[in-house]
Amino acid sequence: MYLPPGPVVPGSSEEEDAIISALREHSAATIARINYRASSMHKYPTPIHDVLAGFDWIRDTLIRDEFNRPYLARLGVCGELVGGSLAAMLALTECRLGESRIGAAAINNPLVDWVFPEELPLVDPSGIPEPIAADETALPADEDPMDYIAQMLPAKSARKRRKPSAKTPPLTAWQRYSDNATIPTRTLMAQRDQLFRRPEDYFDRFASPIHFFRSPHAQMVLSQSSDASPSLQPDILHDVETQMSIDHYAAVGSQKFSVQDLPTLTRCRAYTRNYPLAGTKISLPAWHVTTGLESPLSDQTNELTKLLRRSIARHTLKSHAGRTRWHDATEKQMYEEAAEERVHLIERPGAGLWTRQNGNTDWTRHIHEMGSWMKHNLEVGLS
Repeated sequence: MYLPPGPVVPGSSEEEDAIISALREHSAATIARINYRASSMHKYPTPIHDVLAGFDWIRDTLIRDEFNRPYLARLGVCGELVGGSLAAMLALTECRLGESRIGAAAINNPLVDWVFPEELPLVDPSGIPEPIAADETALPADEDPMDYIAQMLPAKSARKRRKPSAKTPPLTAWQRYSDNATIPTRTLMAQRDQLFRRPEDYFDRFASPIHFFRSPHAQMVLSQSSDASPSLQPDILHDVETQMSIDHYAAVGSQKFSVQDLPTLTRCRAYTRNYPLAGTKISLPAWHVTTGLESPLSDQTNELTKLLRRSIARHTLKSHAGRTRWHDATEKQMYEEAAEERVHLIERPGAGLWTRQNGNTDWTRHIHEMGSWMKHNLEVGLS
């Protein structure tokens, strides 16, 4: 399944045709392009619904043997930017054992977190407030949940471990490359305004799939107006099952509110989330993750890679040894190296977009490598 990059880089149909042709040649697979809708007229969750509907159609229609009987198959999905976000969402949720599922995902510069904390005022790390609502864990998102010491610390101690730092925090990729000629941050924020009805919708895990693994770095704070609607409560207050369903989105014709009643976005501390949840039969696929060294989205991509590897290492340990904690550093290294084999990260020069080749002769080789990787990971019997 090929998911176009969306409105962030319009007018890329010729490049996309070349990408699909190269993928078809080197993956030896049938390529299905899902032309999801994403615009000011078709806001979220429409892109999500379209991709899920396309995925269901492919499973019901194309996954048939010579006698027109359905069979179990491993499918691949790839995409960049908005398409990369939707590909990540699909790969994280449609990978259940015992059914046709996503077995390999290739994503490039994915927009996996529409909550851009860099646009908020800077706060000293020691002064970042706690989120309004409690999350699934009390472990800060930058801590390893499988670390023995962190596991043994009580929740309150874990929350107070940070010490004030006199050092100026380094610039993020968003800040360093905000004026990138291909995908400047002002374009990303303008597209977000077009694609979402309300700021609360940025927090949905299907729209910002990195939130499957951690809570957001920001939260919505309601106004003090007495007539503010409960429907404006932030998604981070919802229970897990509600979050796992995209049905909680408001209808298109939802009630309008005055400016003073609208919630505001503020920075807060992020905490880890365990994903996949126990008993869901979800088994994460293999990942081919790429980004540009000068892309403002490279930090998002690197963080998602880290969280994917952490999750895969934890669940592999659980399935193999029945434990959730390392015995020693050697065992930890073994499982982390195995997770790195399942989640490849490649950084390219410049912005690194597939659809903005700009005379780059290496782009063909990069797509060929991705197609060959996809072919290897979709081979029958590969686990």
